[in-house]
Amino acid sequence: MANLKQVAVLAGVSTATVSHVLNNTGRVSPKLRSRVLKVARDLNYQPNSLARSLVTRRSQAVGMVITDIMNPFYGAVTRGAEDVLARERYTLLVGNSDGNSEKEEAYYKTFLAKRVDGLLLITYPAEYPPTYLSRHNTEETPVVLINRDYPGVRADSVITDSQQGSYWAVAHLLERGHHRIGIITGPADHVSSRQRLLGSRQAFIEHGVPVEEELIREGRFDARSGYEQAKGLLSLHDRPTALFAFNAAMSMAALRAIFDCGLRCPEDISLVSFDDVDWFDFIRPRVSAVAQPAYELGSTAANTLLQRISGHLTIPPHRTLLKTELIVRESTNWQPRVNG
Repeated sequence: MANLKQVAVLAGVSTATVSHVLNNTGRVSPKLRSRVLKVARDLNYQPNSLARSLVTRRSQAVGMVITDIMNPFYGAVTRGAEDVLARERYTLLVGNSDGNSEKEEAYYKTFLAKRVDGLLLITYPAEYPPTYLSRHNTEETPVVLINRDYPGVRADSVITDSQQGSYWAVAHLLERGHHRIGIITGPADHVSSRQRLLGSRQAFIEHGVPVEEELIREGRFDARSGYEQAKGLLSLHDRPTALFAFNAAMSMAALRAIFDCGLRCPEDISLVSFDDVDWFDFIRPRVSAVAQPAYELGSTAANTLLQRISGHLTIPPHRTLLKTELIVRESTNWQPRVNG
C-alpha cells in the first residue's frame, strides 16, 4: 500500500503539501490539488487514520449504543444518525446492548478505548442514570442521550413526547365512544412506558372517564407478552372494546390475539399502537398508530453531537423535544353497540 511519501514523490511536492490537500487545510492551488489527488487515486493511497488521529486528536468516529437491533424503530434512529455523520466523514460504531446494563457499559468502555470523538447513547431505561454515565467527563467526550433524560447528567438529550402521543391515542378512542380500553404497557421501570401510561391516564381524566385498573396490563415490549396480555384482556367477561399497546411488536401480537379469539378488528375490537412501522400501512386492517420521528431522533442527536465536537455549540446541555403524530387508519372504529 502506498504511503504519504510516495504520493509526494510522484506528485513532485512535499509531504506537507500532500497532507494539506488530503486534509483540506492550507492554501494549495487548484491545479496542484488536482495533481496530488490524481496521484493518490492512482496509487490507491489510504490515509493512516490512527496516525492522523494522534496528530488531530480526532478519530472521526462516533460510538452509539442501542437497546434492540431487531426493533425497526432503533434501525430508523441509527440510520438517521449514520446519514448525518457520513456527510461529515464520520464513521459510526454501533453496539447492541439488548437492554442489558452490563453489556451497555462494556460497549461504552470499548468506544472510549477506541478514542471516539463522541457518544450517542440509548441507555437502559431506568429512572436513574447508570453509574458510568454519572462519572463521565462530557467535556472530554461529548454525549447525546436519545429518548433518555437524566437530571444532573451534563449531556444533551433528544427525546420524543411519549406522554403527549399516548394522550392522543387514548383520547382518539374515547372520542369514538370507547370507555373500556385495554392498555398493554411496557415494563414498570421503563421510563418511556411510564410516560406513556401518564399520558393515557391524563386522557381518561380530562374526558371524565374512570380509569379501570384491571384493564391495564404490563408487557415487556415483546410480541409474546403482547399476545399474552391481549388474550387475557379479551378473555374477560366484560372485555374491552379497544386496545392500546405501547409498541409495535406488542400491537401486532395483540392483533393476532384478536383474530385467535374469533373477533374482528375493528368491528369488535379497535386497536391503536404506540410506534408506527412501514408495514402497518400494508396489512389489513391497516393499524392506527402514534408515529415517533425515529429517523429525526437519530439525525437531530447526531447533529447536536457534531456541534459539541466542533465547539460550535457552547451553551449548557439542553433537551430537544420532538413531537409525535397520531395516524388514524382502519384498526379504530366507533364503539360497537353490542359487546358480545
